[in-house]
Amino acid sequence: MTHLKIAIFVSLLFGGSVFAQGDGGTTSPFAFGAGARDLSLGGADMAGSDATTAPFWNPARLVDAQYVALSGFHCSLYESDVAYQYLGIVMPTLDFGTFGMGVFRLGVSGIEKRDAGNVLLGEIDDSRLAIYLAYGRQMSGIDFGIAATLEHHSLDSYKSTSSPGINLAASRRYEPALGFVDHVTIAAMGRNIVSPSMDLVAESVQQPFGFETGITVGLIPKSDWDQQVTLSARLLKSESIDPRLAVGLEYSFNRLLQLRAGIRESKASFGVGLEYRALNFDYALVDRDLGSLHMFTLTTSFGQSVNDRRVERDTQRENDFNSLMQDRLTDRNRETVTQMAQDGERLLGEGDLLEAANSLDRALFLARANEMDTLHIHDLLAETNDRLEEVRKKVRFSDNLATARSHLKSDDFLTAAHFARLALEDSPNSPEATLVLETAEAAADETEARDQMIETRLAEVDSLLSYGFVDEALAAVRTLRDYADNSASIRLAIKRVEFEHWREVASAALDRNDLTAAMTALDTALTLFPNHRGLKDVRARVAADLRQPVAEVAPVIAPEPEPLSASMVREIEATGKIAQEAFEKGDLERAIANWEKVERLAPDYQNVRTYLVNAYKYVGIEQYGQNQLHEAVATWGKAAALDPDNAEIADYLKRTKNEIVKLRELTYEQ
Repeated sequence: MTHLKIAIFVSLLFGGSVFAQGDGGTTSPFAFGAGARDLSLGGADMAGSDATTAPFWNPARLVDAQYVALSGFHCSLYESDVAYQYLGIVMPTLDFGTFGMGVFRLGVSGIEKRDAGNVLLGEIDDSRLAIYLAYGRQMSGIDFGIAATLEHHSLDSYKSTSSPGINLAASRRYEPALGFVDHVTIAAMGRNIVSPSMDLVAESVQQPFGFETGITVGLIPKSDWDQQVTLSARLLKSESIDPRLAVGLEYSFNRLLQLRAGIRESKASFGVGLEYRALNFDYALVDRDLGSLHMFTLTTSFGQSVNDRRVERDTQRENDFNSLMQDRLTDRNRETVTQMAQDGERLLGEGDLLEAANSLDRALFLARANEMDTLHIHDLLAETNDRLEEVRKKVRFSDNLATARSHLKSDDFLTAAHFARLALEDSPNSPEATLVLETAEAAADETEARDQMIETRLAEVDSLLSYGFVDEALAAVRTLRDYADNSASIRLAIKRVEFEHWREVASAALDRNDLTAAMTALDTALTLFPNHRGLKDVRARVAADLRQPVAEVAPVIAPEPEPLSASMVREIEATGKIAQEAFEKGDLERAIANWEKVERLAPDYQNVRTYLVNAYKYVGIEQYGQNQLHEAVATWGKAAALDPDNAEIADYLKRTKNEIVKLRELTYEQ
């Protein structure tokens, strides 16, 4: 049995070399390969080999590794104790490619050692090791890989280690737009680009350079099937050796069971694979010159996938950046609120009550929006408003008293009494207003003639209409019915006042573009004065506008977004990075400009719209704090366009627009 083991081992160890020498080179005994899956396919699947065997077959395949994986391969050579084994390890990283290592062992123990006289001297071991250190990384859409090799041979007391060898590989995966073709992967590798050599007893043996190319095509019989057929082919050409072709076929069912077959150097191979969660078991039956070989591989993986880890890392980075952005914006908002509150307190001390109230009111609004303590600001604003109300009361009192005296001098007693009462509302104990009221009422009471009283009241109505107090005039004219319900002049006055009332209602409806309400008010007014030419013209124009059909707006179908090119993706990522760096440095203007560029190129890219909304929000707050109301509305309008459902932005816009309207009204009154 010992002699048989020696014969088998020597045949395996040197058989490849002897065979190859006839073609012009010496190959390694490990050139047979490793992995039950790969060998069951005849070694044809170099373009789609397993990650743990990729250090030998194709180091570029390391790029697709998602998990830290460990694989063990074992084969007992025929009916002997000779073991052909392989251990593969793969370690993918997030940003620096994938590292892999494969270790071969071919060995036998218990070989009898005899001298020239056939005297038994004991037993010796013969073993051979090969180490493959590999690295793979994707660049510009192409997977590249490199493997450094080293072999060691130990026979009894004789030991030899080869010089390092280098293998280089490249591959690329395509996903054509064909329903039944899932993917196509092509690969090429230069083996022994730096050729290793080993010093034997009498000579140095160098391994030959070889070039390999392969293709793998994944087919899906039906789109709704969880099954796949994979066709593989590999072409090998070594120095002074004719090209050799290997082909393989694999059928995968539900990612649980795989059936395989292959042909290599006219020798058939078969295999089966079982996959359950992170554990894979593969078996191969390979026909060789001395018989069939049974091979086994057990593979397992650990931890999270690279994609999941990248998503988790990107999510954490995104959360960290969002937190930083929110903190920066919150800090700036607090600074703005503090500055506005200080300005309001200073203006209050200087007696500029209007500006103080304006500044404190804005500070209170922003403080509430940012969930800040508002007690101090609220107290200051309350004090300012109290003082401002006192001033306003004095101004109203003075204006109403002057108006009452003016009407009293012109014998307009009812109007004088009206404004005297308004003055007393602001200063109930004023002797001046009391005197004017008593005088006006006494004068009105002294009017003896009933017609005189009617004329006086009608004059009051005319006066109120002339000052635009239509509602007051309406209330006053209806009281005249108590004096002369059948008086034609009173009925005419009532019609005039009601006519002016409905004309105002129509005007207000037209201002808000409510044509139906305007038409109703115009019709009501024309029932009072049917021949009023001006109002009839207005009604005709409104009726014409109502008859015009509403133009139907054709639905706009948004075009499908075109996929971004690789260069466009790089430009977007670089621009987004510049925006984040600018924001972190406090340069909001530059950050917004770059985020706007990203939003134009790829509106759905990461959270660029969220970043823009937050940045616009703060810039608008700064403009609002500087009394640049129109600029603030424009900036917040950009934010609202990106996020129409943002209640906070809508609140800012509504308040600021109301302030602008109030300022316009004050300017008109002045």
